[in-house]
This record gives sequence, C-alpha cells and structure tokens, in this order.
Amino acid sequence: MVSEEEKRAEAIWTYCISREKILKHLVSKDLMTQDLADTLSERMLEQLNASFVPGFRRSSIGEAMIAKHIQIISPDDTYISLTEIARQKNTDAPSYVIQSWLRDYGTIEFLRLWEKESNPKFVDEACTALIERMKSSSFTLTLKQWIANTGAAGITSKQGKNGGTFAHPDIACEFSMWIDPAYRLDVVKKFRMASIEK
Repeated sequence: MVSEEEKRAEAIWTYCISREKILKHLVSKDLMTQDLADTLSERMLEQLNASFVPGFRRSSIGEAMIAKHIQIISPDDTYISLTEIARQKNTDAPSYVIQSWLRDYGTIEFLRLWEKESNPKFVDEACTALIERMKSSSFTLTLKQWIANTGAAGITSKQGKNGGTFAHPDIACEFSMWIDPAYRLDVVKKFRMASIEK
C-alpha cells in the first residue's frame, strides 16, 4: 500500500515536471524569455520547498533551468548567485558590479523594505545610519558592512570554492533589473499583461 508521504512526493514530482514542461514550451514558442522562465521556476521552487519531501526528485529539464544561477546556501533557503548574474556585465570583476549596485540609494531603500517585511531581526536604525554615512563621498558601503550593521538576511557572501554573493530571488530579480534594462522592460511588460488578463 502506498503511504500518504509517497503520494505527496509523487504529486509534487508530477507538478514540478508539468511546470517545467510548460515553461520550456513557452520559451520555445517565444512567448517567454528563458530568464523569465528561470525566475518563475526559481520562485515556485522556493515556495514549494519540495526538496524536503522524501522521494522527490527534479526532472533533468528542471535541473537545467535552475542550474544557471541557483546555489543552495542552507537546507531551507534557495539563494541565487548575484556573482554569476554580474559576470554577464563584467566577466573579470563581477564584485565591482555588485559594489556599484550597493552604492545606489534606490538599492538600499529596496533592500530595507525587503528586510523589514521578511526579516524580524533587521535593525532599521542601523540602516538609517548607513544611509546618512552614504551621503559622504569618503564612505563606500560594502556588503560586509550592510550585513554586520543591519542584520540583513536577504544577501549573503560565501568565500572559497563555489563562493560569491548570493541573494533571495526577490533581491536577485531587482539586481537583474538594475543590471539589464531589457530584462527590466520584459518584467514590466509581463506584469502589465498579467494585470490586463485579471
């Protein structure tokens, strides 16, 4: 007799296969970009947490779709490599691209809103202090300072092999839009179409 756990694993496995086939089909018909398909797949994977279901395995299509930018940082969080995204802009110095993004006041306000909504340990007063310091031309905010001062959880940095800067999919999406105006326009168009369809 099949256990409830096995039935649940099979249902999730079937759902993931179907989802990945649909996304692949939309990309092949030029109804969706591969980047957007990757983003949707990553977001759905994050919400599903299917990797915790005994017997669950992702299809080869799914593996290929998320292998591009995904790195598992901890058992319960799927973070996207900002370093790999930044390489598209600057192959030699992706960290410089991330540093430039952190200098943007709009970036810090976005990160602040995300942290306040998602991270109960976020220290908003420390964020305000950093924003004040950013007004000085002699101060450059680093990722290390951002995390240490505010208790931020949306971005993390890992040293050594397979190291780099990783972020929650929401933040990675914002970074991708900052780095690539064409991607930003694509997201805006898809959002507008989704609003019209409602």
